[in-house]
Amino acid sequence: MSGGSQPACSSPCCRSLTKPGSSSFGSPTSSGRTFGRTFPATIDKACAPPWARPRRAAMRLLLADTPPERYACDLLALPVAEPGALVGEAGDVDRAVGGRLAEIARAEGFSGKPNRTVLLQCPDGPVRRILLVGVGRDPTPERLRRFGGTATRRARDLRAARVAVTTSAGPGAGHPPEEWARAVAEGAGLGAYRFDRYRKPEDGADVVETAVIARRGDRKALERAIAAADVAVRATGRARDLVNEPANVLTPTALAEIAREIAASAGLDCRIIDLDEARAMGMGLFAAVAQGSAQPPKFIVLEYRPDGAKRTVGLVGKGITFDSGGLSIKSADGMKTMKGDMAGAAAVVAAMGALRELGVTDRVLGIAAATENMVGGAATRPGDIVRGLGGRTVEITNTDAEGRLVLADGLAFAIRAGADELIDLATLTGACVVALGDWTAGVMGNHQPLMDRLLAAAAQAGEQMWQLPLYEEFLEAMRGEITDLRNSATGREGGAERAAAFLGEFVGTTPWAHLDIAGPAFAESAPPAPYLPSGGTGFGVRTLLRYLAPSK
Repeated sequence: MSGGSQPACSSPCCRSLTKPGSSSFGSPTSSGRTFGRTFPATIDKACAPPWARPRRAAMRLLLADTPPERYACDLLALPVAEPGALVGEAGDVDRAVGGRLAEIARAEGFSGKPNRTVLLQCPDGPVRRILLVGVGRDPTPERLRRFGGTATRRARDLRAARVAVTTSAGPGAGHPPEEWARAVAEGAGLGAYRFDRYRKPEDGADVVETAVIARRGDRKALERAIAAADVAVRATGRARDLVNEPANVLTPTALAEIAREIAASAGLDCRIIDLDEARAMGMGLFAAVAQGSAQPPKFIVLEYRPDGAKRTVGLVGKGITFDSGGLSIKSADGMKTMKGDMAGAAAVVAAMGALRELGVTDRVLGIAAATENMVGGAATRPGDIVRGLGGRTVEITNTDAEGRLVLADGLAFAIRAGADELIDLATLTGACVVALGDWTAGVMGNHQPLMDRLLAAAAQAGEQMWQLPLYEEFLEAMRGEITDLRNSATGREGGAERAAAFLGEFVGTTPWAHLDIAGPAFAESAPPAPYLPSGGTGFGVRTLLRYLAPSK
């Protein structure tokens, strides 16, 4: 089925994209101390689709230098390293409450082990409750990020609207103060997230603001750190929202409209390519996946163009808004979470909306290949042969191996649009989950320096990734007998690497990294970190932002 007609640029490689109306960028800070900004809602009607209704106000992040025992709040959270001694700011707070904090910590056997907590009620004074949170023997930024998440998660349970968190974990914390502050702020912001749009509102259940109390370090550096954390938190929250929306709400058309809104708010160029235009351009692989659905597909292209950019980075996200498996249909159990098969596209769209606030200096293309993969009379059949934008022919041996098809055309498009390097994100293979577990993404590619930089950015962001090999035999398994390639090989061995090898055939010599995020993109079981929710996690957004804005 053909989607609605959209204005197109004259060049098939889309170097100049259709620009939306005037943009309003705003500042990442409103006063140098308070952070937080929401995208304006362009639709405000009772009959508007759920994704277009105004969101509740985002939690505010503040930077403060008041002594923590004097900061008026509903909950004050303090990180404490092993063996649990209350020193530094924790010691100051304990003295302010007459030693009761140390007393209850001893009574409950609190030793500072990671994620262990102690709560003290304070009926008198500016602080109503004090929470001790263990961060282990050798605190790291990730431990502090988890501390921040624990603080706001516990605050939600306690209906504590105003929270304060400190950034000092005691002597020996060998990281710059601004790094501690950013980690704590990220954790607090991410931990406050809730997806409750379809539930009856609960009064008083939201954390309204969190103050990050940082009394050491350069003030400007601390302000920049909190501002960067706020941008990352809001972008991650947007990606989580997109993944959590049901497939009957977040159709490819809805995702395209959201991308338009983000483009208008964030100063991006935007172009939406429909099915007829995609076919005319030669995107046969994308079209083959899309043609079985009654929902029109949308090939979404966002472009960020700062003055003086010397490099173009292409971000490509798999955007299967629902994956039934097509004619190679999934089981009922296998379909339960397939609304989240667009998590790669969600990460790309959300990250693109944050680039201007972070002052990214590269030109960045964000591509979201959005479609459903459905059963229908027009659906692609096993054995069909199609040709991709890169010119290679592919035999469709399994219609449930559709993600690599839409990504292949997305990667080829990005190269034609001038990308100097490529990063794709996709919930691509169950094999990657088998290999690395639920909480680690696989990284593969053709350019080790690019992968090294990406892995370093992931480590800074606290998103677990591990490099997997791409040997020649993985590609050999994907070669066709009557076509250049086939989209699925016999057997389950090396499934993640084979899928990546298939994609590698569409990038040529362009530096490229592939992130298989099938495990960590959607949490069905209890997440390992308190700042991660169940459902969509927004995985990949913070890594992309750290990669594109390493100094922020």
